[in-house]
Amino acid sequence: MLNYRIYGQPDKLERPLLVLHGLLGSLDNWHTFASKQQNERSIIAIDMRNHGASPHVEGMNYRLMVQDVLEVADHLQLQQFDLMGHSMGGKAAMWLALEHPERLKKLIIVDIAPVNYPPRHQAILQAMLTLPLASFKTRKEADTWLAPTIKHPFERAFLLKNLKWDENGRFIWQCYLSEIARHYLSITAFHPTEQRYHGSTLFIGGGQSDYLQPERWQIAQNYFPKARLVMLEEAGHLPHVQTPEVFTDQVNRMLDA
Repeated sequence: MLNYRIYGQPDKLERPLLVLHGLLGSLDNWHTFASKQQNERSIIAIDMRNHGASPHVEGMNYRLMVQDVLEVADHLQLQQFDLMGHSMGGKAAMWLALEHPERLKKLIIVDIAPVNYPPRHQAILQAMLTLPLASFKTRKEADTWLAPTIKHPFERAFLLKNLKWDENGRFIWQCYLSEIARHYLSITAFHPTEQRYHGSTLFIGGGQSDYLQPERWQIAQNYFPKARLVMLEEAGHLPHVQTPEVFTDQVNRMLDA
């Protein structure tokens, strides 16, 4: 069972929205959004396999991720639910919609498309895998070590959220980093399928991001013929973090319509 956190009344799930984070993230990435939304609807934020506090297991393909999410939904006795996914979580959400459309009410995909992406994170994963954790006493030391490879402080801070202390007071990766790296090319891929999802769908993209370029949006429309696209021009790849108010407004418009 994946680790999850319920925002709202856990014994009375109202208008449930399941939320799936992206690569090397965790459910904590959605804490601000979920905390502000819990009076509107029940938010179930999930740690994807090999991420956050979820189990370390073999395999990282999207069909496995779909089964993981459905296991949580079944455990919570949710026959139908709204679903939102960002980046890697967005691809998992798209596969769930395509393969199990009867489970969804509405679908929201955040800054990702159903396409193969170039493996742009390989240098980052290699830097993280070779980080000499045993020699560090503080996160600042780890941050300094990563800086030559990962230039942007915000991105380094995001990645270093995966560090935690073990029982001996040493840094370890909370995520199953080696397994994620081993299956990285599967995570960047999206294999063609004849399946289509005809339910209500919203894609939210960041104007400063290149993940939802026009040609990729055209491919998305093929798989999701009722989808519409909203571009948040001030946002990058993390619109829920970078432009939270306008992002939340778009989510509420979609789910309340």
